[in-house]
Amino acid sequence: MDLQQTGELANKAAAVQWVKWVHPNTEPAHTHEEKQTNVLKAAMISAHCAKCLNMNGCCFAKYKCPKSPLHENCHCNTERIDSITITTECPIEKFTGYIFNKFYNDGKEQIFKDLGFSISDSDMLKAEMEKQANLAYLLGNYELNKLNSYGQRLNIKVTLIGKNGKSLSFKTGWMTYPDGKIVLTTPFGGFVDERIG
Repeated sequence: MDLQQTGELANKAAAVQWVKWVHPNTEPAHTHEEKQTNVLKAAMISAHCAKCLNMNGCCFAKYKCPKSPLHENCHCNTERIDSITITTECPIEKFTGYIFNKFYNDGKEQIFKDLGFSISDSDMLKAEMEKQANLAYLLGNYELNKLNSYGQRLNIKVTLIGKNGKSLSFKTGWMTYPDGKIVLTTPFGGFVDERIG
């Protein structure tokens, strides 16, 4: 990427207005385990909503933010934030324990094999997913996916160039966490929809 392209991307990123989802008087869930605790808490205390608790602190481009209120008597709101640091995390097990696991015969392994990749490429694939998702999220190039008791999921387009020179674009699924963090949940969520990216 040359300096002009870098400058253009920086300008696009600077143009995105960011908001943070706020559920007053509760602590954000920074880990999957904390999200699970919120789900249990909401099941035991009717005054709490797991969706709201697990959205707390999550950041969205203003024009691609879930609509609030989420439900009747919802106390959530969004607050504008001036800057954001994006963190993307792709667990290596999404490749070593899932995509390239012979016990999951759902066709996804073959998609990656057709590009010339194998389990030995897992570290590279992890790094590439994180890199592309980081930039896409920063630019607001994502689509809202399912919102459930664990929080808001996003679809992000990834394009891989295989060892054989073939190129393939597809959807990946990510879960939102507080303060600009997203974690990969689905390394292949279907072929790309033209609206994404």
